[in-house]
Amino acid sequence: MSEWKGKHPVFVVGHRGAPRRGRENTLDSFDFAESLGVDAVELDVRQTRDGEAVVFHDEQIQLGSQHLPVRSFTTREIEKLMLPSEFGDYRIPKLDEVFHRYGSALRYIVEIKTSLTTHRLTMARRVAHLAAVFGVVDRCLFASFDTEILKLLKEVEPSLTTSFLFDHPVALPEPGRPTPLFPPVDAIGPAKELVTPYVMDQASRSGLSVHPWTADEEAEIRRLLGLGVASVTTNAPDLALRIRDGAPAEEHGIAVFGKD
Repeated sequence: MSEWKGKHPVFVVGHRGAPRRGRENTLDSFDFAESLGVDAVELDVRQTRDGEAVVFHDEQIQLGSQHLPVRSFTTREIEKLMLPSEFGDYRIPKLDEVFHRYGSALRYIVEIKTSLTTHRLTMARRVAHLAAVFGVVDRCLFASFDTEILKLLKEVEPSLTTSFLFDHPVALPEPGRPTPLFPPVDAIGPAKELVTPYVMDQASRSGLSVHPWTADEEAEIRRLLGLGVASVTTNAPDLALRIRDGAPAEEHGIAVFGKD
């Protein structure tokens, strides 16, 4: 059974790893997050020209004065890139490298990014395949703003745990009523400011766990923990861990969505 379902302590999720310690979405960043003791890391994946899933947030890669789509590169070309950052030069990892490096040592929120040229079915099949090959299906929460790819993920592999991301108010499905416009997901990932007692109640009624992003301030982290969210994604995982682990159980709640 997915570790993202059922009862579990609130997971602290490193947003793109530990981006205040290393370049986001890199193995260095994920290494720092793991060393801090996070429950999971959030990472972004995009599709290359030959259908590989690589870990990168933006739609385009800046090379000097040029901005080129990730989708325009082959996997081999991506592997050869060395890019500058405030933490030093870095390379773009593939999703299979991340799964190979950490395996069952971490949990993952895999955010699937799409563009006009993304071949969604290929992408859905690729990430599902990689999770199965590396034995981390039950440790992954696959998330996206793209409702179409969320539908395809469930068609490709119904056992995948999925989350619908949004940054503006949306109408959640109501129990017993058809909701053709809402994707078939197990969870929601609202922007932190959208998480209210009302949203928590509606999500619970619909059997959806709640995974807000991206909370970095102590007061906001405490507020979300107090509401009983299932996870908190943060750029400051060390702070979130101290708050969660130092607070009485009744203050930070337990995720109770799904089945035991």
